[in-house]
Amino acid sequence: MDTVRRVGFRVVVLASLLLAAEASAGSLTRGLHGEGGLFRLGLEQFKHVWTVGEGLGPRFNATSCVACHNQPDTGGSGEALVTLFGREDAGVFDPLIEDGGPVLQEHGLDLFTRCKIPGETVPPRATIVAKRQTPPLFGLGLVSEIRDRRILRRADPTDRDHDGVSGRPNMVSGRVGRLGWKANEYALYNFVPAALHIELGVTSLGQRASRAERQLLAACDLPQESSFGEAQGYVLQFVTRLRPLAPIRSSRATHAGRAVFRKIGCATCHVEQLVAGPSPHGVLTLPEAVRVPLFSDLLLHDMGPELADGIVEGDATGSEFRTAPLWGLGRTGPYLHDGRSATVEDAVAAHGGEAEGARSRFFALPNTDRAALLAFLLSL
Repeated sequence: MDTVRRVGFRVVVLASLLLAAEASAGSLTRGLHGEGGLFRLGLEQFKHVWTVGEGLGPRFNATSCVACHNQPDTGGSGEALVTLFGREDAGVFDPLIEDGGPVLQEHGLDLFTRCKIPGETVPPRATIVAKRQTPPLFGLGLVSEIRDRRILRRADPTDRDHDGVSGRPNMVSGRVGRLGWKANEYALYNFVPAALHIELGVTSLGQRASRAERQLLAACDLPQESSFGEAQGYVLQFVTRLRPLAPIRSSRATHAGRAVFRKIGCATCHVEQLVAGPSPHGVLTLPEAVRVPLFSDLLLHDMGPELADGIVEGDATGSEFRTAPLWGLGRTGPYLHDGRSATVEDAVAAHGGEAEGARSRFFALPNTDRAALLAFLLSL
């Protein structure tokens, strides 16, 4: 029996831990335990527009975190798309690191007469080009505190139960990945600095400049490392403590929709809740176990050829993606990894592979059941 159960498992109700949702979008950005000093400082740095002197560049996609993470409020999703590229040769994926891959940095520094660095373009030898949209960051601190074993117990890589669903983990340095579209990172203390490096060009907190970046910085007589390391630490604190969006008040329709959600098999992958903690000594202090209603198993699933982007990340193949958490769904569109779907119904229609059965059952529903299910999803 689970150790937590043996000691008398008592769940901390998320409604009391995370506070009630505010009615206006401008008040959504709150920390897990209220707006403490570290959270407020992190919020300021998340909104801060970075300059060359602080470590922006030499190439980048944005000058602030909030430029992309802004829907429905700071820290959320966004309609900005980034380009990924790589090359497949004899079935082996090459992220073309030496060509600046796998993420294209579209902008470069322009120091007027002193120096000008052009943005990147997709190299001619790339055979795979894909788009990714900005994911929401709400609740990632809680997601990072979910124990590996609680994710692994749901893995079924050989489909032993013959239900057509065979989720598997993306293992990263011996840990279960759970962050990013393909679960290619397990910890926010790696995920956040990597995002700052890729999207803003910031090169500290363990993200050293590449040889090509150092050459560009030297050519413009710029420092080889950001002088804004403390600010990056505050950004990490902000993302760690950023609470989930609270669900919209339930109704008779949403209650009916939850039953439909379970009936047609959506909950097989979009697991309604996982348990985080206890982690009394972590960056995010959870003195007791907490049920996290993220609606994801955090595992990789093959989504079929229509959604495949060809990008390999760790154990994730070109057609595999982490089950996208559904909390906050109605306020964080457009949907899917490349933002192709304006509506939830369109996103369901694009599901294939292991999700094909659930998709078929969704479109076979009577109109009243389908409307109830959509009402439920949009309320999360």
